[in-house]
Amino acid sequence: MASARFLDPSSIPLKRQSGGNIWATLLPIIQGAIIVGALSVVGLFFLPVLHTEQKHKAELAKLQLQIAAAQDQQRELQIETELMKNDPTYVEHIARDRLNMGRPGETILRFDPYPTVAPGSRVPVTPAPSNP
Repeated sequence: MASARFLDPSSIPLKRQSGGNIWATLLPIIQGAIIVGALSVVGLFFLPVLHTEQKHKAELAKLQLQIAAAQDQQRELQIETELMKNDPTYVEHIARDRLNMGRPGETILRFDPYPTVAPGSRVPVTPAPSNP
């Protein structure tokens, strides 16, 4: 009857029951809490690094915008330089507008630009003095 003993459930090694031992029940819970705590501490060490990385990325984006603006300005200046070298009508236009120059015998009339006023604000109007 060896086969009857083989099928006996009491002979099959089962998982041990805690049998009222509280430490056997708490051990996996404590191990899990220690692992979660250790991972949290490691995460807290990397938190400042992540903030610093975000600041550097924002600064990099700002600097890239400044570089793009400077490159646009450089292109405009190169175009203006080429026009100054090769186009006499452009040179004449610049001389008339920026340097207040004119051809001999011309009368140059200059008007003061209008003052820029914010919308909704009022500018006091003063009458021009009259000559008696």
